[in-house]
Amino acid sequence: MSIETAVLLRMIGYLLFLVLPIFVLFFKGLCRKPFKVLTRYTLCVVLMYLALAAPVYNLNYQLDLVVAQMDRDGNGSISPVEEATWTEAEIKARKMRVADGGRNVFGYALAPYLALVYSAIVFLMSYLSILFFGKIKTRMFS
Repeated sequence: MSIETAVLLRMIGYLLFLVLPIFVLFFKGLCRKPFKVLTRYTLCVVLMYLALAAPVYNLNYQLDLVVAQMDRDGNGSISPVEEATWTEAEIKARKMRVADGGRNVFGYALAPYLALVYSAIVFLMSYLSILFFGKIKTRMFS
């Protein structure tokens, strides 16, 4: 797998993160029992975390593979002679690997908290709007 494919998978993971609460919420109909709602909420948080963490892990793995190949003589250090043989793709991969702090912090450390908050907002807004519009509907036709 190439680095470009890994970056594309990471973007797909971000999109999946955004739409997953809606699919989990309405999967097999909307339920009103608290235990089922809590189970769906927990499942949603776990899947959202995996949607962010798995592509980041894959991208780090792909970058590690490319950066490991950049040490041509295998002595563990990079000499100017080796730097002269690097391609543009290898230079780009090295820059991405060196600047991985934000990607790793967001992908591993902040993702669970963001998943908890985002899915809670989606679940609460959905149930409140159903409750609110359900009461309006019953009042109009009563």
